[in-house]
Amino acid sequence: MLIVENDRAKVEADLAEGRLSCPACGGVLAAWSFARRRFVRSEAGPLELTPRRGRCRRCAKTHVLLPDLLVCRRVDVVAVIGRALVAAAGGTSWPGVAVLVGRPFSTVRGWLRRARSRAVGLAVHFLAWAHRLDPNLGQVGHAGGGLAGAVEAVGVAARAASLRLGPRPAWSWASVLSGGALLSNTSSPSKHR
Repeated sequence: MLIVENDRAKVEADLAEGRLSCPACGGVLAAWSFARRRFVRSEAGPLELTPRRGRCRRCAKTHVLLPDLLVCRRVDVVAVIGRALVAAAGGTSWPGVAVLVGRPFSTVRGWLRRARSRAVGLAVHFLAWAHRLDPNLGQVGHAGGGLAGAVEAVGVAARAASLRLGPRPAWSWASVLSGGALLSNTSSPSKHR
């Protein structure tokens, strides 16, 4: 799986011109059919997606090219998840967050548990990206530890990425920079890069 821009024409052009690299071996990806159709929940309602697949010309592995508005194994777009994380980092209880974002209590509770359990690792991961993208970035003061520090680190990394690579919504950068593993339950985001 590879996180790409949410612009089908750009993804097709990148595949045709050999600009996408295989996450497994670094080879060039070529167009290779489509992944299964899926429905995700956005702020505006259900969204139907059929992600593109790419096949490496070197190792022959195939990869789903997931748009940056998503993260792995989540039915909600990353902007909704990010909004929930920001609210919780600001002190809103998980039931209040669920009402705020209009999602089931159990779903939001799961997001927040996962994010809180990985908060230190997420903060380190995103601050490392921020410093890679902006080598002149000084020390970043945490807005406290835990979830607030992780959310702040996402914001710092997203700002550095937008300044260096071009504008994109902050939570889309969170998806890209974590390789879609923002709330992964199997490994750290850095293992997906």
